[in-house]
Amino acid sequence: MGGCAIEHGAACQGTYMRGGDITRGDLFAANLNRADLRHATLVAAILTGANLTDANLQGADLRHAHLERADLNRADLRGARFERAWLAGATFLGAQGVDIATIESGIVCRTVVTPGVVLNRDC
Repeated sequence: MGGCAIEHGAACQGTYMRGGDITRGDLFAANLNRADLRHATLVAAILTGANLTDANLQGADLRHAHLERADLNRADLRGARFERAWLAGATFLGAQGVDIATIESGIVCRTVVTPGVVLNRDC
């Protein structure tokens, strides 16, 4: 799963974690900029405040994950699963493979920004 130490604020830039099982992993505020997380299992993982800019999350399983205030700008999310993921304040500007249906499968509180869409919903 790469040579990065997974801990609060860990820098994992470009780290290869493709297909890894990170179920319930604590990646709070981790720097996963440009990380290769294709087909990774991140079910119920804590990714609150994580930097996933330009990350490759094709086919990743993010069901029930905590993505509050996460930066998913320009991430590749084609085929990623977000059912019941916590998306409060997450940003998806320029992300590939994300649409309103993908976002609405998660739990949307406050504002979630995607290309051309701003959702404001109270919980």
